Amino acid sequence: MNKLTIRASVIAVSVAAFGFSAQAQNVTVLGGGLKGGAYAMAVGLSKLLKEKAGMNAQPQTSGGMVAQARILDKGDAQFAFGIGGPIGAWAYNGQRRFEKEGAKKNLRAIMAYPFGNLQWVTLADSPVKTLTDVRGKTVSVGKASSTTQTFARIFFDAHGIKLSELKETTPGFGGGFNQLRNGNVAAHLTVGKTPISALREMATTKDFRLIHMDAGAIKKLAADIGSGVSVDSIAPDAYGKAQKNTKPVMTLGLYFGFSTSTKTPADVVYKVTKTMFENLAAYKKATAKAKSVTLEAACNGLAFPLHEGAKRYYKEIGHKGCM
Repeated sequence: MNKLTIRASVIAVSVAAFGFSAQAQNVTVLGGGLKGGAYAMAVGLSKLLKEKAGMNAQPQTSGGMVAQARILDKGDAQFAFGIGGPIGAWAYNGQRRFEKEGAKKNLRAIMAYPFGNLQWVTLADSPVKTLTDVRGKTVSVGKASSTTQTFARIFFDAHGIKLSELKETTPGFGGGFNQLRNGNVAAHLTVGKTPISALREMATTKDFRLIHMDAGAIKKLAADIGSGVSVDSIAPDAYGKAQKNTKPVMTLGLYFGFSTSTKTPADVVYKVTKTMFENLAAYKKATAKAKSVTLEAACNGLAFPLHEGAKRYYKEIGHKGCM
């Protein structure tokens, strides 16, 4: 091999390495709907990564956990706030709504965090008192392929309600509140940490109620689903005077995840994990929805294996709960 060939080979390798490095610093961070908590966390982290790590991080909306699982598994985005908990486990193992399309074995975890509660909402003067009252009515379940649509169908099944007995709409997180406010749907399913900001906003113009679900059905669901959910209740005055419940409403609490895939290089995942946790106080101050994120509980309730880059960070700081 002559000197010219060697020099050309070295240049080619250098260009390839530079291209990989440059590509590695451009990352997409998925959230859920535009007005949802997961998207707010994606926006906050993207800003933090730009300021503290010099990364070109871009937040992007997605259809929810089901869509995120598909996107991450293909490597079409690098990170996502949301996919985790029971839906993440079903995606990784190819269960429930992922049974036909197959397991998403490229999914990897960075951390898990308690996200909030699933909340069925109706207007105060609605005849819908319990979930079984939605038969024959139109209901909003968020976006198609979202966490809320997935759990809406789980709740329907647990209460003996067939999809053919109602009309399901998928206008998105904010769109569902608009449809409810305008009287176009009888109920809307949302998810978030109480009090959910979009519901607080609606409470300034409309009185509403949270819809009761059967206590036995909820407890059975929690037992059947296992990791990533908990039986929870919401106080009758959680949203102030506009909330017209007279007793606590039982529901499920959900764990979400901050996740990636095997297609994202370990160095990039390590850098993102380290930057987030070393600047956690600033992240929480700038992003209220991130308050439930803690380093201590980062590996509680993971839906699938940790990414090697996240493992490297947790090992570096001696996090026993993540090793």
